[in-house]
Amino acid sequence: MNSRSKGNRGEDLAAAYLEQSGCEVLSRNYYIRGGEVDIIFSDGDMTVFCEVKLRNQDRFGTPAEAVGTAKQKRICRAALDYADKNKTIDEKYRFDIIEIYCGKINHIKNAFEFISL
Repeated sequence: MNSRSKGNRGEDLAAAYLEQSGCEVLSRNYYIRGGEVDIIFSDGDMTVFCEVKLRNQDRFGTPAEAVGTAKQKRICRAALDYADKNKTIDEKYRFDIIEIYCGKINHIKNAFEFISL
């Protein structure tokens, strides 16, 4: 299985988990030049920008540990673009990570703060 299809499988699992949790998925794979957000969803009155990481082993650390500062900046860049285009700039927002490890889902809310660009 290539990394793109593995990523899609993880995002499908995460989206299903979020919908079962009562969240509304607003967008998937929101891409701009220089950034991407895997899943954007609403959780009550909160807009959430979420990175999804799928791993089958922890040889290189947990899935969430793979979301370093450079990746966080790219997510923030795309989030800012999304908020501007969708007129949600004044709404509440947060940045989550959903890690899928050995078939188990771990949803880390407020995984990191917005990084100024």
